[in-house]
Amino acid sequence: MEKNRDKKFFLKVKYLDITTGYPWIVIINEEDGKKFGIRPGDELSINWQGKQTEIKVDITNSFVDKGEIGVFKDIIEKYQIKEGESLELALAREPESLKIIHKKLQGKKLSYAEILELISDAVSYKLDDLQLAFFVASAFFDNNFSKKEIYYLTKAMAETGEQLKFGNTVADKHSIGGIPGNRVTPIVVPIVASCGIIIPKTSSRAITSAAGTADTMEVLAPVNLTPEQIKKTVKETNACLSWGGAFKLAPADDRFVKITHQLRTEPYSKMVVSIMAKKVACGITHLIIDIPIGPTAKIINDKDEKLVKDLFISIAKKFGIKIKIIISKTKGPIGRGIGPVLEARDVMRVLEQKENRPLDLEKKSIQLAGMLLELVGKAKKGKGKELAYENLKNGQALAKMKEIIKVQGGNPEINSEALALGKAVYELKSKKGGFINSIHNKNLTEICYLLGAPQTKEAGIYLNKTVGEKVKKGETLCSFYTAGKQRLDLARHTAEKIEIFNIS
Repeated sequence: MEKNRDKKFFLKVKYLDITTGYPWIVIINEEDGKKFGIRPGDELSINWQGKQTEIKVDITNSFVDKGEIGVFKDIIEKYQIKEGESLELALAREPESLKIIHKKLQGKKLSYAEILELISDAVSYKLDDLQLAFFVASAFFDNNFSKKEIYYLTKAMAETGEQLKFGNTVADKHSIGGIPGNRVTPIVVPIVASCGIIIPKTSSRAITSAAGTADTMEVLAPVNLTPEQIKKTVKETNACLSWGGAFKLAPADDRFVKITHQLRTEPYSKMVVSIMAKKVACGITHLIIDIPIGPTAKIINDKDEKLVKDLFISIAKKFGIKIKIIISKTKGPIGRGIGPVLEARDVMRVLEQKENRPLDLEKKSIQLAGMLLELVGKAKKGKGKELAYENLKNGQALAKMKEIIKVQGGNPEINSEALALGKAVYELKSKKGGFINSIHNKNLTEICYLLGAPQTKEAGIYLNKTVGEKVKKGETLCSFYTAGKQRLDLARHTAEKIEIFNIS
């Protein structure tokens, strides 16, 4: 095998119209495998038009002919490889960064050079998901990363991707998530932007929730923006609401997100690095961080809250970012809608100032926008909420949102009541009367997953009743929405076995 390690060969691309979910697999003919000493599962280095990446190979005697290489749709779209193009291939060498992972598995500290090499290999796919999973487990869990290493990792992740600069005062707001609904960002951004402040918001898709900000905004406008499109949107509107994974903004983080999403967990240190790397890459100078705390939130106690808060402040200081941390206690979701379309409807209802808007979502959005306006010096201390509410009430925030939607390629005339929900519907009734003390966030999210959110945009749950409200026996607690009967039945049967609403 080793004698073939540096041996290069060329194969012609055959497009395979199959999405695998794991983009970096190719197929070669069995005869070529024998000729070049390639076995199933081997890793190949492929080069074309000055580009390079590494992939795993499978062997076939029927799908592709001798002299061809079958390339799946995922990698074709990511790298813009053309059918019939010749690829230069060779057996890949074991990446040096594996030694760095071994070092971390032994509990040793890593230098910046080592972390940069590992992150660079992750970005170029010289490390596969399994190898990265060992790094995630060894580094992030059990607080095995020092604050210095967390800083190094943040710096490396920001520097190995696109870096955007918008000026000397660039604002942002981020919630650590874990609370269903809580879709304050698409409200805060147009409020702040309508006050003349630059706020280029790049958000993630769902990690441990039924919808991320990017999933929700995608209901209203495209979020897969290029750096040039982001710059254009910000130049014309002072803001954007885009998906950070659509371009190379801290690209290694997308791989870490995939791994932690599959594990259905997100270590605190990884979460902080993920957030701050993107802020650094976007040139953020002023930042509000919202940390919700509750019995079924991501952070459930004061000890963990202090740990996360200290990490944010430590990293922000290293990069010269002015930061303010907001701690909010919660016993349930924020807003009424859980799932992309339902959350987008909540957002638009607040911006449109409809009578049926969720007032808790409005209140929190005004609070965060006001604090951000004070942080950047646009409003005097104690006057930020007043300015934020004024621009919401007078329609300037709605007008700004419509501008953002239009420039990003959406329909600026869209309104809350025109957003279509899933046609398969089930109403969950209360088995007793009383007051709703709390709502189990994780169980609520689990039901949304079963309904198909966030992939099925119209799927999710609408809360007919929420925390603190009185409910009568037989009244509707919430309504399930999805695209088909099978998912609806699965969610309905599961809801009968787990507690969502705590009523007494």
